[in-house]
Amino acid sequence: MTAPMAQLPVLHLKTLRNSTHPWIFGKMVGRIDRRVGPGALVEVRDRDGGFVGRGIYNPAKTIALRLLTEFPAEQIDDDFFRRKLIAAKSLREDVLRLGETGDSYRLVHSESDGLSGLIVDKFADVIVIEPFSAGYVALAPRLIRVLQELYPGAWVCFRPDPRTEEIEGVSFAALAKQYPAPDGVEIRENQLRMWVDFKSGHKTGFFLDQRENRARTASMARGREVLDLCCYTGGFTISALLGGAARATGVDLDEKALETAAKNAERNSVKAEWVHANAFDYLRRMQAEGRKADLVIADPSKLAGVRAEISRGMRTYGDLNKLAVEAVRPGGILVTCSCSGLISPDAFMSIVRNSAQEAGAILKVLALNGASPDHPVASNFPEGRYLKVIFAQVLPGRKIPRRAPGEDEAGPGEPDAEGDGLGRGGRRTPERRGPADGQRGRRPSPDRFKPR
Repeated sequence: MTAPMAQLPVLHLKTLRNSTHPWIFGKMVGRIDRRVGPGALVEVRDRDGGFVGRGIYNPAKTIALRLLTEFPAEQIDDDFFRRKLIAAKSLREDVLRLGETGDSYRLVHSESDGLSGLIVDKFADVIVIEPFSAGYVALAPRLIRVLQELYPGAWVCFRPDPRTEEIEGVSFAALAKQYPAPDGVEIRENQLRMWVDFKSGHKTGFFLDQRENRARTASMARGREVLDLCCYTGGFTISALLGGAARATGVDLDEKALETAAKNAERNSVKAEWVHANAFDYLRRMQAEGRKADLVIADPSKLAGVRAEISRGMRTYGDLNKLAVEAVRPGGILVTCSCSGLISPDAFMSIVRNSAQEAGAILKVLALNGASPDHPVASNFPEGRYLKVIFAQVLPGRKIPRRAPGEDEAGPGEPDAEGDGLGRGGRRTPERRGPADGQRGRRPSPDRFKPR
């Protein structure tokens, strides 16, 4: 049992509180001591003085408050983190029983596990903490103490994203130095054995959210020729080969990721072709050469992280999916993904449907999936649902010119859940080239993108 925390600064809202959503936006914030800086823990009260909760305050952010508790008796101390982490661990191990099929899972999925602005992934015996809020500079010692209790002997490390430091106005450098990541670790996922490279890998190192989708893809791959676009370190490619694919090609712009992918193929005793190329260029080259595949996977990084990027992101998804559909042999399978939380499932389906029509195909949808269940979605935080994965059979159809999807089909206009690490932004993204490109809103070349 730890000593209670010191009395917290009190922040008053301008209104009464009638929501359980863990975010409170800056326009709702009323009185607070101006000396309270980014990442401070505060007690929140409504305009009438009623208790709202305790959470992390950042005056410079649109999301000014991240509530951690709404219970007056609950302090943000070691016991708080112990309760949250024990519950999260129990869900993954006792309910989902993920330890029976692998050794890695997402332990904390931010708001959906009651810890706003925090991601914690377990990779075998390595625990990776990725903070997305300034508050975890001060809260880190409590968090790390409890993680070391729950996972004795594990290597606990801090792996912050430099963009978070810039956005939040704080530095996690001291924590990253005190709790460095190892070079990497081998993990087990079903039949798959993968090396997670912490030196050059994106985000926490490996995308656990696609676990079930990799397994489903493997189950459809037997005897097929597979093309994996934006393959990263080869998870889908190698899963397909382990599932009996006749041949598989992985395409990505990240050379280091492809080096890891090649080593992962050797680790799993399979052979794949790895191509360092822009996905659009590669698909157009296939088209010019008259080549197709039986199963095509498209899993680009997030293309819309803020509202200003939605329109361009939707066009880019449309262009990529049109080319991907055209690359599938009639009767073959398309697996297409979007991890842009601001683009809703309905909007993404509309994009893919329109792309198929433009390509002269009809899609027979077999499954509409999301992230693995260790990435839960709390009812008071629908933003936690970010990943959309469509499995569809591609059949011949009549070509219909593109009808641009409206922005009103997209999600809400606030920042994507990537602010909490729920999206998968920052990966090198296939650059869309062609007449649809305009000067307005053009994003930088993917070679200048930061790793996700």
